[in-house]
Amino acid sequence: MRTVFHSKLDEFSDQLVRFCETNIRLLDRATAALLDGDELAAIEVIDGAAELEDLREASEQHAFELLLLESPVAGDLRQVVSGIYIVEHFTRMAALAGHIARVARRRHPLPVVPAPLVPLIRELSQHDGRMARELTALLVEKDADRARTLDAEDDAVDRLHADLMKQISAEDWPHGSVAAVDLALLARYYERFGDHTVSIANRVVYLATGERPEGGSLSHLDDGTVLD
Repeated sequence: MRTVFHSKLDEFSDQLVRFCETNIRLLDRATAALLDGDELAAIEVIDGAAELEDLREASEQHAFELLLLESPVAGDLRQVVSGIYIVEHFTRMAALAGHIARVARRRHPLPVVPAPLVPLIRELSQHDGRMARELTALLVEKDADRARTLDAEDDAVDRLHADLMKQISAEDWPHGSVAAVDLALLARYYERFGDHTVSIANRVVYLATGERPEGGSLSHLDDGTVLD
C-alpha cells in the first residue's frame, strides 16, 4: 500500500511541475501579446484557461485520492496539503496571465505600453519568468535554501512596480489617463504573479523543514485583493 501511495504522490508532484511549466508559457505569450501586438498570442493565453482548469481539477482530485487512499503522516501529509495550496496559487497565476492578455487584446491593434516604458514592462516579465522557472526545479528538489532566494528576485519586481507607479502618478505624465490605468493594472498583475511564486517557494521551505519560513508568508491568497 505504501508503494502505491508514494507512486501516486510522485505523480501528483509531476502534475505540479506541469502546472508550473504551463504558467511559464502563458506568461511569456501574454507578454508577447502585450509588447509585440501579437493578437494570436492573446487568444492562446485566454483560451488556455480551459486547459488550466482541467489540470487544476485533475490535480485536486489526485490530492483528495491521496488523502483517502491512506492516512499520510508527517512529511507525506505536508506534501499533499501543500500541493493543494500550490495548485490554487498556480491557478491564480494563470488568471493573471489571462488578465494581461485581455488588456492587450482589448487595445489591439493599438499599443498598450508607451514605447519608453516597454523595457520596464519587459523586465517585470523577465523577473517573473525567472522566478517561475526556478519553481520547476524547487518542486523537484525541495531545496529550502534555494527556495529562500526567490525573495530577492521578488524585491526587484516590487522596485519596478514602485518605479512604474511613480511615473504614472507624476504631474508631467505625458501618455494620458487610459494608458495610466492600463499600466497600473498591468503592474499589479505582474507584481501579483511574483507574489504567488514566493508563496509557493515558502511552501517548499515548509515541505523541506516542517517550519514556516522566517518572515515569509505561506499564502498571498487572502489579502483582500480582487486582482488574484
